[in-house]
Amino acid sequence: EGITALVEMWFNIAKSDQRIKDVIGDHMQKMKEGATIFLVELLGGPKAYKGRSLGEIHNQMDINDYHFDAFIADLSRALLGAGHPDNLIDEVMVTIEPVRG
Repeated sequence: EGITALVEMWFNIAKSDQRIKDVIGDHMQKMKEGATIFLVELLGGPKAYKGRSLGEIHNQMDINDYHFDAFIADLSRALLGAGHPDNLIDEVMVTIEPVRG
């Protein structure tokens, strides 16, 4: 439930972010579902994702470094807004980097 709320906050920030709102566009619901599964796994939950690699998905959506940086900056803002400590935010940012694509 906490991850779901975080993902909602993250995507509310991202959909207003001029740098990436067009990339998200019609993909928002699917991206939210994938982000939820990804964060659950990232934070120690069960491994449930069995789809294509995130790098492959990002490439297909033409997500470049600029978009990725904006999107994870929005995640950082959501984590901060949810009251998570800096050390957790730093750990998430480092851990998420390899899925850049």
